[in-house]
Amino acid sequence: MTGQRTRRQFLADLGSAAAAASVSSTPWAAAALAGPERPCPRVAIARDDALARGNIDEHYLLLRRLLDAAVQKVTGAPTAAAAWRGLFRPSERIGIKVNTLGLSTQPGVAAAIAEGLQSGDVPAENIVIWDRFDVELAQAGFRLNKSSRGVRCYGTDSEEIGGGYQSRIETSGAIGSCFSKIVAEQVDALICVPVLKDHNLAGVSLGLKNFYGAIHNPNKYHDNNCDPYVADVVSHRFIGSKWRLTVCDATRAQYHGGPSPHPGFAWPFGGLIVGTDFVATDAVAADLLEAERKAKGLQPLGAEKRPTRHIASAGARGLGEADLSGIDRIEV
Repeated sequence: MTGQRTRRQFLADLGSAAAAASVSSTPWAAAALAGPERPCPRVAIARDDALARGNIDEHYLLLRRLLDAAVQKVTGAPTAAAAWRGLFRPSERIGIKVNTLGLSTQPGVAAAIAEGLQSGDVPAENIVIWDRFDVELAQAGFRLNKSSRGVRCYGTDSEEIGGGYQSRIETSGAIGSCFSKIVAEQVDALICVPVLKDHNLAGVSLGLKNFYGAIHNPNKYHDNNCDPYVADVVSHRFIGSKWRLTVCDATRAQYHGGPSPHPGFAWPFGGLIVGTDFVATDAVAADLLEAERKAKGLQPLGAEKRPTRHIASAGARGLGEADLSGIDRIEV
C-alpha cells in the first residue's frame, strides 16, 4: 500500500493539480484526479470487425460511435459529450499526437477524435494534429492545414528541418533533448494516438514510445530496449502533465516485424484501446499484443530479448498503473 501511494503522489507532482484546475469541475473528472483513493484506472477496448475491412472512411460513423462509447466508459460520464467536456476545456489548445513512422495512425481516427473534442465545445481552431514532419503526415494520408481556420495539421519541422524544436536542451533523467515547440509552447493538453504494433527494440511501439516523436534526437535512446529513456521523455513537464487521453489505433495492428509495415504479420484487430491513464493503456495494449503473438505460435517478447521494460519503468515511477491486476479492462 505504501508503494502505491508513493506512485500516485509522484503522478500528482507531475501536474495533476494543474490538470484539476484546467478540466471541468465534473464528478467524473474529479474522480480521475482523486489521488490515493481513486479507483483502478479503466481501459476500454472497443471493437467491431467492420473496422478491419475495407477503407476506414467507409465505417467512419461506426468509428465515431465506438470512440464516444469508449471515452464515456473510461470517464464514467453520463454522455459522450459530457465525457469530452470533463477532460478538456473549450479555452485549451489540444495537440493530437499521431504516429506516422512505419505502420501509421489512420487519419480517420484522428478526425474522429477532433470531432469528439468539438462535441465537447472545443473550437476546431484550438485543435492541432501533429507529428515530426509534414512529409510523413502527407505520406500517411493526412491533409496538412497550417491556416488559422479549422483543425490544423502540421509537423514539428513544418518550415525547415530542425526549426520546429526549442533551441534549449532540456534534461529529464538520462535524456538531454530539444523538445518540439508544439508540446513546449503551442498546446495545453495532449491526446496520444499511437498504433497497436510490435517494435524490434522496445517490444512494442504504443503511447509511451510515441513521444519519441517529440524530441529532436530519439536515435540516441534505443539502448536497453529504450529503457529508461521512454519514461524519461514522458516524465518531462512538456508531456506528462499535459497528457490527458490515449486512443490507440488498433483498427489495423501488427504483432511482429514492426514498427515498419509487414503484411505477413498484419493483425485485423478492428478497434480502439482507450484510457486516461497512459501507462495502464499501454499495459493493456501490450498484453493484447502478447496474446496475439502466442496465438500465432511466436515467443513472448521477453524471450526475444525485447521485453517491454519501458512500461514497467513508467509504472514504477508513478506515472500510471502498469500492473494488469490493478486495471479495470472494459469491453465496449
